[in-house]
Amino acid sequence: MGINTGALYIIFILLAIIGLAYIASGPTPSQTPVLVGPEAVTTQKNTAKSQGVLQLYNFAGATITPPITSLCQKGGANVHPEALIAYSPEQAGAVSSNGQISLWVSDTKPPYIAPDEQIARGSGAVIQHGNLTARAPDNYLLEPQLYIFPYTISRNGTPYFPDFVKGAYNNGVPLVSYNTDILPAYALPKSNYTVEFVWNVKHIGLTDGSYSIEFVAHDGHQKLGVKCMSLRVYTPPVTQNSTNKLPL
Repeated sequence: MGINTGALYIIFILLAIIGLAYIASGPTPSQTPVLVGPEAVTTQKNTAKSQGVLQLYNFAGATITPPITSLCQKGGANVHPEALIAYSPEQAGAVSSNGQISLWVSDTKPPYIAPDEQIARGSGAVIQHGNLTARAPDNYLLEPQLYIFPYTISRNGTPYFPDFVKGAYNNGVPLVSYNTDILPAYALPKSNYTVEFVWNVKHIGLTDGSYSIEFVAHDGHQKLGVKCMSLRVYTPPVTQNSTNKLPL
């Protein structure tokens, strides 16, 4: 039996047409591979809100960034935030519930505190508060203050006054006390006169948790400085002493 050349030619043409159609259309649904795994989705919704609640992370976990308020930024009443050269713990740091929070203020003249405040010369402890209602020309209190967000000075929050004043200060008369702690390595450059204001955490009443802090103080020219930071308070183990250090 002879081979039908015409039939073979027709079959070849049909196979070629089917192949070209497959290449043009791609695999059928049953042949399409199914992708598995996490899906990344981008969206523009709530972008501003998301940026407003941005958290920073360190090796200890999430820490809260201090809220941005008008007084936390230089301008307006906050004319000299550079005078507030350091605070401890540092931003997003931790302090024990029986530890201390410090703020260093430095200027070409001794920074102001409340008039007639009595400070122990040797330790810097506040023996007797002065006139805590006395105000600078800008109408803000002369005594340094610490506020806990959201109850800041602009919201008439409760001011916490320092337990220690260590260094050069002006309570109506330029004076000096001792026992100042060493400035942190991250401090801004200091000027001629520097004072450390210290708050006992237990006197503020902070319990375990994360907080945002607002510092308010005047320099040696009665110019206001405001800075904000965040910190975490924790209950120390029984082996930890009052200076936030483990025994050697």
